[in-house]
Amino acid sequence: MQTMVDSFLSLVSFDSPSFEEDRLALYLEHKLLSLGLSTQYDEAGNLYAYLPGSGPTVLLNAHMDTVELARGAKPVIEHGIIRTDGTTALGADDKAALAAILSVLETIREKGLEHPNLVVLFTTAEEQGLLGAKKIDPSLLAGVDYAFTLDASQDVGLAITAAPSYDRIEAIFTGKGAHAGFKPETGISAIQMGSDAVSAMHLLRIDEETTANIGSFIAEGAKNIVCDKATLVFEARSLSNEKLEKQVSSMKEALEASAAKHGGAVQIIHDRLYDAYRHHPEAPVLQVFRKACETLSFPLREEPTLGGSDANILNALGIPALVCSIGYEEAHTKGEYITIEQLEKLYLLTMELATL
Repeated sequence: MQTMVDSFLSLVSFDSPSFEEDRLALYLEHKLLSLGLSTQYDEAGNLYAYLPGSGPTVLLNAHMDTVELARGAKPVIEHGIIRTDGTTALGADDKAALAAILSVLETIREKGLEHPNLVVLFTTAEEQGLLGAKKIDPSLLAGVDYAFTLDASQDVGLAITAAPSYDRIEAIFTGKGAHAGFKPETGISAIQMGSDAVSAMHLLRIDEETTANIGSFIAEGAKNIVCDKATLVFEARSLSNEKLEKQVSSMKEALEASAAKHGGAVQIIHDRLYDAYRHHPEAPVLQVFRKACETLSFPLREEPTLGGSDANILNALGIPALVCSIGYEEAHTKGEYITIEQLEKLYLLTMELATL
C-alpha cells in the first residue's frame, strides 16, 4: 500500500493546472509504457493507453489537470491524513485516481493477474468545462463496453447515477456613457441594466434538480462616468433538460427586458457545455460496481449529482460511464484532503474494477 501513497505524493509534486499538463502526461506515459501498455495522444493532449486481456473492454478514466489553486502543492501527512501546508489545494482531484490506476496496473503486471481488455484515458482541461474530453477521438475508444470515471468526492463506494446538463450564458450590456455629475440623465447605465436583470431572476437553488448562478459581473470604468458596458456570466444546470430550458429562457427574458426598459442593448451568448445522463438501475456498469463493492464489503451508495465530469462526454458518445467517488474532500480549496485509508480503499476498488 505504501506504493500507492508514494505514487500519489509523486503525482501531487507535478504542477498540472489546466492547459499545463504536458510534463505530467509525459511522466504518466513513461509509467504506462514501462508497464507494457501501448499509448497514443489526440489533438487535445488526452492520453490513451491499452492493455489487451480477455473478455469485455473496460475503460478507466481520470483527468490530469488540477485547479490553479493546486499549483505548488506541498503535501503533509498527519494522523493518516494527507493535506497541504494550507497555502494551496492538494490536487487529490484527480491525482488520487491517477495514482490508483497506475498502482493497479503495476500490481497486474507484477503478479501476472488475469484481466479484461483495459483502456486508460487521462484527459486534459477537465476543470475548464471538460474541454479535453470534448475532443476525445471516438475511434481510439472503439469497442469499449463500459467505463469508470474515477472523479468524485466522498468516501469510496459512491456511484453517481445521474449528472446534469450544463449551460453557460454570457450577457454583454451596452448603454450610453455620460458625465455622472453634469449630465447623468443623458446616459444609460450598463451596470443598472445588469443589476435590474439579476434582481429579476430566480437564482441559486431552483429545485432539487436545478441550480442557477451568476459567476461574474464586470463593469470597468471611472466613478464619475455613467458606465456604458457590463459583462455578466451565468450558469444553469439541471438533471432535467425541460427544467433547464425553462430556467435559461426565464434568465434570457430578464436580460432582454432590462435592456429594453432602460433603452440599452444586450448581446446574449448561450452555450450548452455538456448534456445530462441517467443510468438505468439495472445498467451493466452499475451492476459491476455493486459487485465490486459487495466483494470488498464497502458500503454502497448510489446518488445523482449536479456536477459534471468526463463521464458526461463519454455517455454522450454512447459509452456507459459511471462516476465513482475516490475519497477526497474539500476539493478546489486550501482545505482539500484525503486519508490514507481512503487511498487504500480506492486502490482495492480500482483493482476489482480492473480485474473483474
